[in-house]
Amino acid sequence: MSRSFRDPSGQLEDDGQRIVRHVHASAALATQALLTSPLYSELVEAGQLIGCLRCETDGKDGLLIEHPRLALPTYPFEWTPGMLADAALLTLDIQARAWAQGWTLKDAAANNVLFDAAQPKFCDLLSLRQRQADDAPGWEAYGQFVRHFILPLLAIAEHGRTPRDVFLAHRDGLRAAELAPFLPWHAQFGLAMWLHVRLPARLERKRIASKAEQRQATKSDRTSAADSTPWLLSNLRGFVERLARSCRATSTWSEYTGNRDHYGDAELHAKRAAIQALMGEKCFQKVLDVGANSGEFSMLAAQGGAMVLALDDDINALDDLYRRAHAQALPIQCLHANMARPTPATGWQLNETLGLPSRLQQRFDLVLMLAVVHHLAVTERLPLGQLFETLADCCSDTLLIEFVPRDDPRFIEIAAGNIGLYEDWNLQNFLAAADPWFTHESETRISSQRSLLRLKRR
Repeated sequence: MSRSFRDPSGQLEDDGQRIVRHVHASAALATQALLTSPLYSELVEAGQLIGCLRCETDGKDGLLIEHPRLALPTYPFEWTPGMLADAALLTLDIQARAWAQGWTLKDAAANNVLFDAAQPKFCDLLSLRQRQADDAPGWEAYGQFVRHFILPLLAIAEHGRTPRDVFLAHRDGLRAAELAPFLPWHAQFGLAMWLHVRLPARLERKRIASKAEQRQATKSDRTSAADSTPWLLSNLRGFVERLARSCRATSTWSEYTGNRDHYGDAELHAKRAAIQALMGEKCFQKVLDVGANSGEFSMLAAQGGAMVLALDDDINALDDLYRRAHAQALPIQCLHANMARPTPATGWQLNETLGLPSRLQQRFDLVLMLAVVHHLAVTERLPLGQLFETLADCCSDTLLIEFVPRDDPRFIEIAAGNIGLYEDWNLQNFLAAADPWFTHESETRISSQRSLLRLKRR
């Protein structure tokens, strides 16, 4: 069972079947006020907030709230830049709606957002609270928002970092003083940069913004700061949108779909036709596309009615897919990960986030492995039998896998000087490695060398 513990107002528990939020007695009345408020109804109806299925007392003056379970939770270190930007915009939208109705977000962490396919949803009810007359000025979660969204997006845009680089190493995001000295000169200008990066960095270094001084602000100061919050949110939104447009660079596979000269038109057509025929033959509900790249085949599966998890280690190729899926509201969820080095469980006692293998286990009735298995076996040196065992853990029905022979130009290229290690790489041995977990149903030739193998989970 995974359990949260950092919020003094309550904790979230996941027993593998239900998601239950335990609200402590001290926060019960405030939470009930939220659940009966127009703000809650508005956010849930807009699809921005994950609501509750049922709410009941726990017998100790607290509450038990059950939430709906999303298909597969992902974490900020598995997002693309576009996903991080959209999570930031969602957080700003919720804060703007809340502020206008006398509420505010006390937390603005990236991990308060989950993705339902390509749509971000806020998941932390207890982060919303009613504003009080004696509140400190402005948005109390502003600093956390900058650490979790503005500075990571800036590191991505200016230094080519990824959300994985940031959030696996920094649970609470980045600090301005750590990043500002390393920004190029051309990124130093503009009001937003001054307000949200350079000024905080200067204050952090000089340590002059003490909490005691903030608490001594006068009531008139608070009124002025409160009135400026809508402007601040608008300014942050513009900054996030600008950074999101800059989070793009050419990477190893991001241009693959348009530049794969080792594929002929007939071969690509055969692949598309095979997937379309497979989707038309059987109603697959959940599809895992390993090595999805920019999502050509993920989109075919989604158009066939399936919910798709697109997994790839190339951040820019995957981000291209996410932006299309988000814009078109396609049932495709993107996950930035490497199948050979899957995302581990993290946090205290390795129990704050779930490892990727446990989240993938037996969830998918169709797994696509197109033009990727030879990379895992040759580049990553994964034992073929163990690879099929891992795929069997994910797959409950059908595996469609592309076999690339040893004399294929791409195989020769990636094997390079190690080509001699693969003397026994042939179709017969490939199927023998799969045999403990899969039966061979059919083979479709897509070129003079390559084949699509349809395997059935035993």
